[in-house]
Amino acid sequence: MLAPWNRAHPLVIVLTAVAAAGCKDNGLTTPFTADAVSADIGASARDEVEATVNALTLPASLTPLGTTKEAGNPATSCVAPSTPTDTDGDGVPDDATYVFTAPPCRFTGWRGGTMDIVGSLQVQDPAPTGAGFGYDATLTALRFRFTGPDPDVIFDVERNGTRTLSGSVTGLLLTTDLQLRRTFSGKPDANIDQQWTVNYTPASQLQINGPLNSGTLSIAGTFNWTRGDENMALTVTTPTPLHYNADCTDTVQRIDAGEMHLAGDFSDTNGFVRVRWTACGKDPSFGFGIEGG
Repeated sequence: MLAPWNRAHPLVIVLTAVAAAGCKDNGLTTPFTADAVSADIGASARDEVEATVNALTLPASLTPLGTTKEAGNPATSCVAPSTPTDTDGDGVPDDATYVFTAPPCRFTGWRGGTMDIVGSLQVQDPAPTGAGFGYDATLTALRFRFTGPDPDVIFDVERNGTRTLSGSVTGLLLTTDLQLRRTFSGKPDANIDQQWTVNYTPASQLQINGPLNSGTLSIAGTFNWTRGDENMALTVTTPTPLHYNADCTDTVQRIDAGEMHLAGDFSDTNGFVRVRWTACGKDPSFGFGIEGG
């Protein structure tokens, strides 16, 4: 059995099961190909990027991209707003709460398995008398449970906190302040404090109530990680902006290029987890690099 990663000892050079498929990053020239904590941080960051893309439109927040509702009309949301009033007709209710239960909020097609959503999402229109792209959202125990095609692959991500979206036809700004709890098979849960901003620049002008166009995402902020004796304050950057491909249909993974770094102190080594996207429909690779190396 592999010993757990411990900040008192050198990094363990090992790939975990979550990173075993297609996660070797041959572009790294550091002594560390990958390690257990890097793979888990990378997988968590990947999930949050996908959740961020969904959050750029309200419909995708309710029915994640690349998924189909397990039962009923897939074009109909699994959850209704508590108060549907939308004074300006921009698709964002004036002030409503969505309470998810599973089922009916059970989706197929997410990484070849199923995803259940439970919890509460409050959505408010910051300018209810003038149509726009913005919303203020409060997430309360909003939990996503993934069950993979392999019955042994099950994990939860629970989110509490806020998201604020603003913008125009030429771009969107999403500000996120979330507290996350993510489970891992055979390991303690990780607690993550995520505070980042996302600048999304579309390739063509956006339309109110329209789908998300192809474009780029630049992400900056923090992703502080706590699990057992792992305590890391990580700074998030995208040295190569992430490219969202709207034409990549019927798949969860629609980022086809770009790179994210999560930098900090790893067992007294200044380094970064690198998450690199290379193709539509393909999971990113995770690797570890040393600052200045």
